[in-house]
Amino acid sequence: MKKFAVIVLGVLVAIPLLALVSIYLRPITFAKTVDLDNTLPSITLNGYKFHSETMGDTDKPVIIALHGGPGGDYRNLLPIAPLADEYQLVFYDQRMTGLSSRQFDGVLDLESFFDDLDAFVDRFGASRKVILLGHSWGAMMASGYVGMHPEKIDKIVMIEPGILRPDLSQPFFDSQSGPTWDIYLDLGRIWLNSWRVDIRKDKYAREDYILSHAYSLMPGEGVHCGNVIPEEFEGWRASRRTLDETVIAYVNDTELLKQLDFISDAHKFGGKTLIIGTTCNTIYGSKYQERHLPFYQDARLETIDDSGHFVFYDQPEVSIRIIRDFLSN
Repeated sequence: MKKFAVIVLGVLVAIPLLALVSIYLRPITFAKTVDLDNTLPSITLNGYKFHSETMGDTDKPVIIALHGGPGGDYRNLLPIAPLADEYQLVFYDQRMTGLSSRQFDGVLDLESFFDDLDAFVDRFGASRKVILLGHSWGAMMASGYVGMHPEKIDKIVMIEPGILRPDLSQPFFDSQSGPTWDIYLDLGRIWLNSWRVDIRKDKYAREDYILSHAYSLMPGEGVHCGNVIPEEFEGWRASRRTLDETVIAYVNDTELLKQLDFISDAHKFGGKTLIIGTTCNTIYGSKYQERHLPFYQDARLETIDDSGHFVFYDQPEVSIRIIRDFLSN
């Protein structure tokens, strides 16, 4: 009888242990891109397959949404969807970011990002001017692009751009720091789990998995209300290669950094410019954005109170109203 009880106890202990081991050893399929999931909306431009979708009627004014990063995706810009009642919204994950193709071995630099944006402007503008709406890095792209092609743009909306030119951006540089000691244990767990990521058909999946999960742990000190990223904030997949070949490359090369200039030619753009800043972002929020106004022919700054960098999560209704008012005027 005692032997039977021991056997039963052993079985009861072994079953959950085996279940735990099987779960841990089970491969992780991480955020399939348009290369591996044909159900995702996509468009091919410049010989490259982008994850992209549109909202709104094609006969309405076009807004092209530019997400942050470099290396983020447009998921966190989807809260602007209410604008589709008056505009055609065009979203896309930039080259090698989000759920866009990872089948690209060429050079990934600023020129490639601007070439891709130009292709979207030409495709959806169809000989008419479009509106650019950029958040963070996307706002930097919008500013740089209007200096190159002012004739193709009607208006631009820039939400808290970071580095528009190095000599204007010291407070931004001073604020940058790595992870704090209290999250290293969680980062270790992410790294261990990453070895379960299936990379047989997606060689970038493991690195992107680590970066995507690490971002969720990063503190929002000085940038977000309460120094915390909004709980609702979501992204599909961050791109480690994009981060390495843009941000990290420029930070590690002072001569390369000096070449960053998204604002000196902005005066060529004669249309209206809206810059949005916030009060919770004490680093590159509303006060920081004031220095950018003189570089545009017709620019104004709107401040959103009780909001941090991700305005469409902190103050969605106020943000949409401000943008509507600007565009309708």
